[in-house]
Amino acid sequence: MIDRRPQGRAVLDGVAVDTDALLVPWTDPAAQWGLGVFETVAVADGVPRHLELHLQRLTAAASRFGVPLPAAAELARAACQVAEGAATRSWLKLIVSRSGRWVVFAGPDDGDRGGTVSAIVLPWRRHRLDPTAGVKSTGYTASLLGLEEARRRGADEGLWTNDRGHLVEACTANVFVVAGRAAVTPAMRDGARDGVMRALAIAALHDASIQVREGKVRLTALRAAHEVFLTSSLGGIRPVVRIDGRNVRNGEPGPVTRRLSERLSEHAASQRT
Repeated sequence: MIDRRPQGRAVLDGVAVDTDALLVPWTDPAAQWGLGVFETVAVADGVPRHLELHLQRLTAAASRFGVPLPAAAELARAACQVAEGAATRSWLKLIVSRSGRWVVFAGPDDGDRGGTVSAIVLPWRRHRLDPTAGVKSTGYTASLLGLEEARRRGADEGLWTNDRGHLVEACTANVFVVAGRAAVTPAMRDGARDGVMRALAIAALHDASIQVREGKVRLTALRAAHEVFLTSSLGGIRPVVRIDGRNVRNGEPGPVTRRLSERLSEHAASQRT
């Protein structure tokens, strides 16, 4: 189960509050129906990373769900205000309900983000035409159940397939499959989310002259992959070294995954200087 408890500053409907004041009535659509959208943003040294990209994705999700957003500038100010008082390495959440209520809060990121990952293919499927497919909605039950199932079976992450049996994504990340020096990530038409780190990884792979495309990923391709890695805003690039109890590349990260991690780390360092 994901347990992210806020600490420090928070902003509720544009007003700075203590985290104890972050209360939503059960009648609110986000609480009663899960009708709302959210973004989780990595914070490094008091600065929310790739905030503009996250706000663009939040805007697209809100448009699909009919969720009214405050002005992007107001959300950005609140995010920066909350991040400024957060721990050196933190997560930050922006949540907006169909009611128009919104909140920004943060907490320390104590997770191990640099390690390898084991995964299982989940026993359930997500329909690619589900209206919530590809959107980070507050109705997050399926992802939490997927994580619980993975951990019950001794793995870190669960991998979703869609109604056609194609790979979609992990519970908390996008997924890439590598054969040789060519990578493929599930397409949004198959139900994948348009992840911020996913887009950055695609651009970095292109820059490294590594072939990458968005497309159909069958389970046979996953099982035969030379490398598999996950991308997410908090986790960055995480190599998957075991799937359903079987090692990927002898249980070690591969050269494409390592090269991508290096390029993104170099880019992040250049942004801080």
